[in-house]
Formats: sequence, C-alpha cells, structure tokens
Amino acid sequence: MNIGKFSSEILRGIKTIDTPHHKPTHASAFLVWYSKPTSDVKTVVELGSGTGIVAFALAKLYNLTVEGIEIQSELVELANLGAKLNEVDDKVKFRNLDVRDVKYFYKPETFDMVVSNFPFHLSGKGKESPSKIRRLSRTTDLETIKSFTQSASYLLKNRGTFVFVFSPNILTTVLSYLSEVNLTVQRMCFLHGTPEKEAKLVVVRGKKNGGQNLIIDPPQWGV
Repeated sequence: MNIGKFSSEILRGIKTIDTPHHKPTHASAFLVWYSKPTSDVKTVVELGSGTGIVAFALAKLYNLTVEGIEIQSELVELANLGAKLNEVDDKVKFRNLDVRDVKYFYKPETFDMVVSNFPFHLSGKGKESPSKIRRLSRTTDLETIKSFTQSASYLLKNRGTFVFVFSPNILTTVLSYLSEVNLTVQRMCFLHGTPEKEAKLVVVRGKKNGGQNLIIDPPQWGV
C-alpha cells in the first residue's frame, strides 16, 4: 500500500448538507485518505456516519458501495439528501441505528471494510457543547468506544479491513479494545499541524484475524 502524501483536498468536490454544530473536519479527510481500498474491497460500512461526507467520498473516489450507521436521525436525513446531491444514492445508504444494535439488523461478517471517525473527546474532560448533535458526534466514553470496536468486528468479514481515526490520547485503550475482538492493527499514521507540534490525530488500519506485522507510516502535516 503506497499511501502517498495526505491533503485535505481529497474531499474537494464532495458536498454535504451540514448543521452549525456538525461539519466535516480534517479527521474525515484523513480517514478517507487512509481508507484507499485494496482490490478485494467492494462493500463498506461506516460506524457513526454523521452527514455522510466519508461515505460519499468512498463511493465517488473508490467506487465502493457504502452503508452508514448513525444514531442521530437528524443527521441521517441530511445524509440521505447529501447522497442525492453527490449523485451516489445508488451506491450509498444510511440507517438510523445505534452501533450497539447492529446484530439485530445485520448478519455477522457482512462487509469487506469497516471505517469510523470515533467520537473521541471523552466526557467529563473539558467543557461540553450545549448542542446535543455536537455532543453526541464528538463526545463519548470508553464503553462507547468499546461498542464501536465490537460492532466493527461483528460486521467485518474474516480477513476484512478496518480503518479508524481518533485522538492519540486514547490510542493505547483503542489498541487494547481492538485486540480483544481480533482486529489486528497493521499500519498506523499520525497527523500533525506542523513538524514541531504534537500529533492531533492517529489513523490505524488492519485486518480481522490479520498477521502481527505493524508498519508506522511517515507522519503527515496539515491539521
């Protein structure tokens, strides 16, 4: 996998219908960039799909069929409108669903790839937004993160690919949770604002029941 150089321009031309409290971030662009699929990937599920920018980009840039799972019905409505706006409504669909309930709606090992931009600001740390949409999209607890990893493992085919982006602050915890559900990290990359600043984001990629060979890709800049 030749990752090349990251640029947020990867999302140029991808349209979304957003709210004042939910807009695309560098994390979305970083996730799309690192999710470039191998030839065996045709179907993708995104956990916590928001207004759909990652799903739209995966469909348009990589010709993938994508399902988005999102707990907030308001964002699902906007995502469905966005799918039509991007002319990918034949390849992308969204389901208003809590990630903890996927086993009631999907058979196990349904998808070739699972991606997610985890809601990685831990609750109780810092001032919380008064907006419900922003709180649910950005703020979480460790049990919710564990639910994301468990659902990812349930939905992902054996030897299928996962790609997750989140804050380095919870990296060790996420790695532990992934190991518990047989999701093996095989690549990792950090995103910094400038070479002198600490990393703001980390993206991990690997396979369900994959081999234990970890590659740390060159750091990227541009937060």
